[in-house]
Amino acid sequence: MELNRRHFTLALAALPAGCAIQPLPALRTEVAAAPAGTITLRRPALGQRWTYRHSNGYNSAQLATQEHEVVALAPRVRIRIRNDAGPADLEEQQQPWGQIWRETGWDEVLNYEQAVPLWPADPTPGARSAQRTHYRIDDDSFRYWISRHSTVQGWERVTLAGGSQLALRIETFIRLQHRDVTRTETTRRETLWLAPEIGRWVAREVSGEYLLSTGRGTTRGREAWQRWELLSWI
Repeated sequence: MELNRRHFTLALAALPAGCAIQPLPALRTEVAAAPAGTITLRRPALGQRWTYRHSNGYNSAQLATQEHEVVALAPRVRIRIRNDAGPADLEEQQQPWGQIWRETGWDEVLNYEQAVPLWPADPTPGARSAQRTHYRIDDDSFRYWISRHSTVQGWERVTLAGGSQLALRIETFIRLQHRDVTRTETTRRETLWLAPEIGRWVAREVSGEYLLSTGRGTTRGREAWQRWELLSWI
């Protein structure tokens, strides 16, 4: 499962005494020109796989190696996510490709009432989109509202362990009603680097903040800061 507040605390406690906590360095990126001609995104096919390194942004610890594999194309594209740090598989669902119905990158798996775009239909730098819908959590029938505001920042060349990729940087600001009723405000930020050649993101980074009601006022908290970096793909 994804790193939650308890797991984050345990991860810090497990560090050796006197060990300096080093946050993840920024990704190696440089501004790049858009590809010539029509931008074609690789379409999903059964058996496609992407392997990612999943890291804790606060202390640079590697949380897991994840394998994302397309296991079905209809009625929705289903991507099985295998995590070498835990026994349970996760599942992402999209339909059409790039429009997500079930998302696994946060503290809970989100099941949207309307598909939300992981990447824009318009790849023009500066293009913006906004959407408000509701989501449900597995084993919970309550509906929670969520709003997403995305901006296409532009093309960048991203250098990772598996090589460099030309990718479209997309930033999304999210506000949502959280399952935790003591939270009075939850905001999240997501950055995706989408590579048309591989049909998926080569890097993804998420983080969040919230206000927590304590009975004596509010305190500010932080959600897990996580990053996925592509290691290989087929």
